[in-house]
Amino acid sequence: MSSSDSKSLKVLLITHSFSPEFTPPQRRWKAFTEVFVNHGNSVSVVAPNTGGKFFQITDAGIRIVRYPTFGKPKRLVFKALRSALQALASLPACLFAGRPDVVIATVPALSTLLSGYIVSRLFRSKLVVDLRDSWPNLLSESNILRSTALEPIATKLILGVLSRADLVVTVTPGLGEVARMQGAQRVSVVSNGVDLSNYTSPLPRVSHDDSRLHVLYLGNLGLSQGLDLVIQAAAKLRSAVRVRFVGDGTERERLQQLAAYLDAPVEFLHPVRGEKVLEQYAWADTCLVSLRSDWPSFEHTIPSKLYELLYFNRHITGLVRGEAARIIQESDAGDIVPQNVQSLVDHLNALGASTASRTRKGIGPQWVLENASLDQLGARYLSELTALAEGKR
Repeated sequence: MSSSDSKSLKVLLITHSFSPEFTPPQRRWKAFTEVFVNHGNSVSVVAPNTGGKFFQITDAGIRIVRYPTFGKPKRLVFKALRSALQALASLPACLFAGRPDVVIATVPALSTLLSGYIVSRLFRSKLVVDLRDSWPNLLSESNILRSTALEPIATKLILGVLSRADLVVTVTPGLGEVARMQGAQRVSVVSNGVDLSNYTSPLPRVSHDDSRLHVLYLGNLGLSQGLDLVIQAAAKLRSAVRVRFVGDGTERERLQQLAAYLDAPVEFLHPVRGEKVLEQYAWADTCLVSLRSDWPSFEHTIPSKLYELLYFNRHITGLVRGEAARIIQESDAGDIVPQNVQSLVDHLNALGASTASRTRKGIGPQWVLENASLDQLGARYLSELTALAEGKR
């Protein structure tokens, strides 16, 4: 049964990031919620207040209710307290949004998971957990909590909600299998993708003033990416490459210090948006997609930026494995490189020596159109919600 034949849904989305922020979760949910509304459904979004109004209705008809935030503490005990306060602060906003048919709680934010569970029980609504990464596995792999006391508590909380959710939606099939093994009763896969409406012109081409290979990493500069390897390789290829990191993150300052210490040809630019992103892609001969190799959960993680690079048919140097590596290989979008310094040095040397090695067959854009259009993915998500609300799931 199509969504047009079904009764309209009242959907409450509780998320840690929403428009006008510029993050991968925001792009996914902006596109999906607009699809929901365009099919005649009512959507309310509850999110932290990042400086805007506490209540607004977007041009697309989406109601946004925001709640206060409590800074960004550095000490662990205050981070845990902040997460609890965020969950409590979001509850009045959720109640103000009204009774929904379906509550969607996004992870990784533990506060949204907790408030989503509470609100779904208060309203007797269906609970959907939108799982972007392999939580709670990443808690132990990343040691993000830095506490042997808090980690089992957070793990128990996540697993408890996953097992009680009416539906868990993951962004990759591998994450779906992990969620099932962790106790999720019903699992669906709706991947990340590209909002094709954002791009109306072809990607410009830029001719370089020098013969060095231009290597771009655009995205988060955090622990997950393992970018030390890139800086070390660049230092060995000082006269043959130019490397550009565009973005921000917890590791930015340390990476800058490493690049300076090794005298590596790496420049750091602040995050860019919109057309400025396309200018960076046009500058690059190859674009890096990187996830560190020592966290097993990244076997099932696909960086959202990968889909955009595929759509623009950029050559990709993949420092990834598992499902992300498979997509790069299936779409003939670039090369998967073993994650050690010498392998990356050899790879970049080969790319610099041969323009033909950087030429793609153009399969990437078609792959995105068939598999990763956010409009199509949003329609698939809506069909899952409709089936859930009608008791067909």
